[in-house]
Amino acid sequence: MTTALAAKLRMAAAALGCESRKALCARFRGVNPATQCELERLNKWMQGRSLPRTVSVYADLAAVIGSTKSGAWIAECALDDFAAELTACTGAQATVLNPAEAPVPHATGPRVGGPFGVTATLAGAFASYSLAWSPHFRGSIIRGSLRLWPNERGKLLARYAENLLGRRLILDGEVQIRQRSMDVTLREPESRVPLFVTLHVPGPPASVLCGVMSGTALIAHEALPSAVRIVFIRVPDTSTLDATNRYFTPMPGAVVGDLATLGLRVRAAEDLDAFTREFLGDVPAQVTGQDQATLAGMLDREYFAPAGPQAVSRAGNLARETGEIEAPRRQG
Repeated sequence: MTTALAAKLRMAAAALGCESRKALCARFRGVNPATQCELERLNKWMQGRSLPRTVSVYADLAAVIGSTKSGAWIAECALDDFAAELTACTGAQATVLNPAEAPVPHATGPRVGGPFGVTATLAGAFASYSLAWSPHFRGSIIRGSLRLWPNERGKLLARYAENLLGRRLILDGEVQIRQRSMDVTLREPESRVPLFVTLHVPGPPASVLCGVMSGTALIAHEALPSAVRIVFIRVPDTSTLDATNRYFTPMPGAVVGDLATLGLRVRAAEDLDAFTREFLGDVPAQVTGQDQATLAGMLDREYFAPAGPQAVSRAGNLARETGEIEAPRRQG
């Protein structure tokens, strides 16, 4: 399973001093003249729009940074492990390798805004908490992970991950930022199943993002259009974040206990824990097949008329206007 390739490529370029994607692409050709890393493909990989179709690219990346690790390790390792390997191989300073601060522009491309710009403020790693949608896990909280980083055009990219029944689900998207809100349509690369998220836009330090997430429950016997509140809390970007994605019971202390395992300790722990669980609520808003059938049973017959309900309504109005049907008299 590939982990944050776009961020790894940016980190590698920063460590190697590549000032453009063309320069990074040349590094790949230097270690393997037959590499699958071409400029157009590299653009898509670094924008998070696609992933390499051949595993040889990851082996090439290992050679580019001077690592003896396998291509599989390069593809699957966490960002902090990749950063440690980069530092060991290149001697680059850790601060240079922050994926949120290491965009690789086109030769003439625009730069990301200053340190207090919206994209720079929002970039980072977050632990997410929301109610489980599956009827099999009713009442549980899903702990997921979110990473935000800017691309070379200043657009904010998002990667959201969950662990569902032992399978890691990863969805990517581009964040649309408005004056007071931010929206992102996340999609799983293979199935293209969408997940919709709308959040408040916070100011620095963007310690938390609150909003609503909607989509269709995957682990259910029927399609269940669903919507829940969701909260993203900024945490250190370590391998522990993805490794601990899971379902858990929202017992008192569960949320702040989870944050502590991620390296975040909060002074107002009890208040944060209680309010977070209250904010998330008890049950998701969902529409069942029976809801659909009940409403359709009351309405479908109205549409079986030859011309449909709107035409029937127009015909009735016309009859009243011509006097064929007596208009109702006002009382009083």
